[in-house]
Amino acid sequence: MTPAHPKLMRVGYLAASAALVTLVAGCGANADGPVSTPVSSLPTAVPPGYNGTDAGHFHVLTEPKEVAGTPFKVGFLNTNAGQPMLLAMQDAAKAEVERLGGSFIGLDASSDPQKQASQMSQVIAQNVDVIIVDPTVASALGPGIRAAKAAGIPVIAIGTPADQSQPPTPGVETSISQGFDYPAYRTMKLLAKEHPGATFATMGLSIPVDQLIYMLQRIQYWGEHFGLKFEGKVDTPNDNPLGFGPATTTILGKYPDVDYIVTFNDQSAVAAATTVATSGMHAKIVTPNAALAIARDAIKAGRLDLVYRVPWTEQGVQSVWAAYDTLTKQNLPLPTFITVPGYTVTPDQVDQASWLK
Repeated sequence: MTPAHPKLMRVGYLAASAALVTLVAGCGANADGPVSTPVSSLPTAVPPGYNGTDAGHFHVLTEPKEVAGTPFKVGFLNTNAGQPMLLAMQDAAKAEVERLGGSFIGLDASSDPQKQASQMSQVIAQNVDVIIVDPTVASALGPGIRAAKAAGIPVIAIGTPADQSQPPTPGVETSISQGFDYPAYRTMKLLAKEHPGATFATMGLSIPVDQLIYMLQRIQYWGEHFGLKFEGKVDTPNDNPLGFGPATTTILGKYPDVDYIVTFNDQSAVAAATTVATSGMHAKIVTPNAALAIARDAIKAGRLDLVYRVPWTEQGVQSVWAAYDTLTKQNLPLPTFITVPGYTVTPDQVDQASWLK
């Protein structure tokens, strides 16, 4: 990330139980292909025609073999545990660490990069065996990553860099991600297939968050690539309903005939849909970044037309498997990026998807 602000690319829930781990275990493969999502029958196979910036990085890990006596003290640095998506991923990671016989230290940076840098020093001083970090500002962690390396502590990153055609973050063993290009590709391809030639506008955020900026760029790129007409983008000044509603109203005022508004997460999508419903306008809402039950309910109510379900808890599990593999020297070398694919959900599929509370 870039500024001191919650990562907007995550959604989650306390779903990390032994049952989740059992469902995820063994479902991955060290090649592009499907990854199972709990309680969902929708396919996650990556289409063979996908050639975006996440292509070639769907190398999900299989469950590691437990090695008796392996020290496994994990420091997990969360960007903002107040966000349900980030808390979900942390809880999934904690459950898997404990299942593998390890101990877990979870720290919340509350979207403050200086605080997270201090927390990196803290877990190094606590002699953790491995650090998993979801960066608030990736560049701010450079000194901490170097200090961890000097102390012999490997670092697993989450969600950085957004553009996987770029070099990885220096000093990390691997980076776990849901991808930021692929969800845009899947969403806009399906939207264009179902509504060829439709117009769309996007809702962004005025705070310059790297992952969000990149995802919005790719939404526009893939939309236009598949023949949709891009009207323009309006930013919300803050990441809450107080900003989502006015931003939607601005979009409707600037582009009164727009067919679709594409937002950056399920909270903004639901708020936008509510605003559209009360305005009497006809625009429909789409997001490539959903997982919460509020999205399910909005789809059932006819307020969301299409979403991409991001596999947040699976990312938490994958980060732990990468950490354990590194410590036990299994399945090495790790891929540079471990990208976990999700799936699109339309109204007729809503009950086949899994949803986070």
